[in-house]
Amino acid sequence: MAASGIGDIPSFTAINVSNTPVTATITVTPSAFGCPGTPQSFTITVKPTPDVVKPANQVLCNASTTNAVNFSGAVSGTAFNWTNDNASIGLAANGNGDIPSFTAINITNAPVTATITITPSAGGCPGATQSFTITVNPTPDVVQPSNQAVCNNGIIGAINFSGAVSGTNFSWTNDNTSIGLAASGNGNIPSFTAINTGNVPISGLVSVTPSANGCTGNAKNFTISVNPTPTVVQPVNQAVCNGAPTNAVNFTGAINPTLFNWTNNNPSIGLPVSGNGDIPSFTAINTSNAPVTATISVLPIANGCLGVIQSFTITVNPTANVLQPPNQVVCNASATNAINFTGAVSGTSFSWTNNNPSIGLAASGIGNIPSFTATNTSNAPVTATITVVPTANGCPGPAQSFTITVDPTPDVVQPNHQVRCNGVATSPVNFLSFVSGTTFSWTNNNTSIGLAAGGTGFIAPFTVLNTSNTAVTATITVTPVAGTCPTRDRSILRSGIAGPRRRHTSRRSSPWSRGRVGRRTATRSARRR
Repeated sequence: MAASGIGDIPSFTAINVSNTPVTATITVTPSAFGCPGTPQSFTITVKPTPDVVKPANQVLCNASTTNAVNFSGAVSGTAFNWTNDNASIGLAANGNGDIPSFTAINITNAPVTATITITPSAGGCPGATQSFTITVNPTPDVVQPSNQAVCNNGIIGAINFSGAVSGTNFSWTNDNTSIGLAASGNGNIPSFTAINTGNVPISGLVSVTPSANGCTGNAKNFTISVNPTPTVVQPVNQAVCNGAPTNAVNFTGAINPTLFNWTNNNPSIGLPVSGNGDIPSFTAINTSNAPVTATISVLPIANGCLGVIQSFTITVNPTANVLQPPNQVVCNASATNAINFTGAVSGTSFSWTNNNPSIGLAASGIGNIPSFTATNTSNAPVTATITVVPTANGCPGPAQSFTITVDPTPDVVQPNHQVRCNGVATSPVNFLSFVSGTTFSWTNNNTSIGLAAGGTGFIAPFTVLNTSNTAVTATITVTPVAGTCPTRDRSILRSGIAGPRRRHTSRRSSPWSRGRVGRRTATRSARRR
């Protein structure tokens, strides 16, 4: 406003560039017809324009506490009114004075911004507004990962974390690195091979923390359990004989409890094709002539995990046999037939016993029985029973028995020599033997005496002849036979000697008093009178 003027004062824009009221006193002097009147004075007071210092914007997380907002301006006594265009953040829609600290709210999955506008006023004069923002970022989350359980050396698939808040990052920790996963990491967990080298299940607790826009969400926990690989102690192989009981097979493993499933590739031994649990003793079967082997494969299972298969064998050896040897009947001092034992099972060995070694065979032996000279020192047949036991692969078979009968050597008691005159009857010759059932055949080397050249059985009395002038001697040789056994050749040669009634004697003394001998020879002399 000018310092002075004439006439009315037109409207003008009041100015106060200070921070306090400014008053101007205007003195008005009236004048009329050249005469001044009494001056009158009035004032124009111009109040300063109030202001407000612009507050700083705030960015914070849901559920966190804002900073208090204290308004200030250059004009003393300024009042501050404010409005909030988004009361969802936890701040009222309007108010006056400072904004105290409050808990920020964002129930959405995206940042929420509120604009607060402040209007300062002083002395009834409003000032220029100022605005600032409070941005409340949402609380990030992570979808609850599922717990996982796998077997040792199993594959854990990639674990991809997700949450409702865009741009969320995920950090995780693992409290058990022995499962094959690192102690910590960021982002998704890639596929990895789970590890458990022990005999009990182990677990890793994985904690996942989401973060977005500088805000951290609540951690979610899940477990990765790794079950151990079940095992089975290697069962021992068995070899048994046909018809014998097997040993029970009791499976054991380091993990309790473990289920044992088994398969058998050869049920002909008497064991089913498959089963589970221990294998009780059973009667082994082999209907063939060769060993039969079954392979039993055992699979341990624990906590749904398959272990390493172990295999063992049960071999069932066949029952050995021996072909029935024929009985033999031989004569004393003759050779038996060699006895070669045979059986259907390859590699069979044969042991035998003899209940009567007097026949010239040992009381026992192994293997074939070679030919031997049979012995019978008695006057009756002697029988030995030989029992043969076949054995193959340690398995004995049913015994077979046969006999060797040794017939005695028949004998004849030495007949007496006779000397007769021509035309005189001889005494009957009755042959005797110690061997029951002995028959006798005889030959005569000089039929001129009136006796046939040969015959069997006893020699009845006959009248001797001698048409010559000298003594005539006939030698009669007697051969005893018992069964199929003739005597041994022990012929005794005798010669006739001329002369009256002279007895021709054997070159050997008569063995009558010493027991059995072989063929006997007697002489008959005929003398002409």
